This record gives sequence, C-alpha cells and structure tokens, in this order.
Amino acid sequence: MPMMPPHLCPTCRQLVTGRCPHCRQQRDQARPNAAARGYCSDRWRELRARKLRHDPCCSVCLAGGRRVPASDVDHLVPVHGPDDPNFWAWSNLDSKCHACHSRKTATIDSTFTRR
Repeated sequence: MPMMPPHLCPTCRQLVTGRCPHCRQQRDQARPNAAARGYCSDRWRELRARKLRHDPCCSVCLAGGRRVPASDVDHLVPVHGPDDPNFWAWSNLDSKCHACHSRKTATIDSTFTRR
C-alpha cells in the first residue's frame, strides 16, 4: 500500500503519513471488546447462525450478479450493544461476505468516517 503524503491528523493535529497511531490507540482503548458489545453471547451466535442459514449468500454480491457465500452478519443500522433493540431485530441483519462487510464498516460505520 503506498504511503500517504504527510498531513495533519484531524484529531490531534500531529504530522503523520498514514493513520495516526496515537489517535488509533486511544480509539482502540476506548472501544469495548467484542464480549462487552454482545458478540460473544450464545444468543448472538444462535441468531447469527440462523441468519446465515436463512440467507447464505452475500447480499451485496448477489445484487451484483455473483453468488458468494456469506460469512458475516451485519447490522444495517449501527447498534450500541446488546441492550439496543435493533441489535436483535431480524430486519436489521444482513448477510455479507467478509470483504463486503469490511468495506461497509470502513466506509460507513467507522468513527473516522462519521466525524
């Protein structure tokens, strides 16, 4: 991957040539782990497995005419943990391949994008 030209980090204003390691470390420390976010519970694992059985192909790839197996279950509307009713709502779940899920997370769901 080519190095980015030097620029000021929009958060801490330090000169960087990529993602700011200082700000990334702070974000990572502030983010709860997967268990705290509800993704290690038996209830989530069961719901995820049911969704992947029901919709075994990536919805994004299917829309593009390709049948690619889904490996991830995405929340269409971002959720704030297992206490959020949308966390468990079937209508808020979407089957995606890992590449499509990662792309959506990086471009739509990331805190950097929402700034």
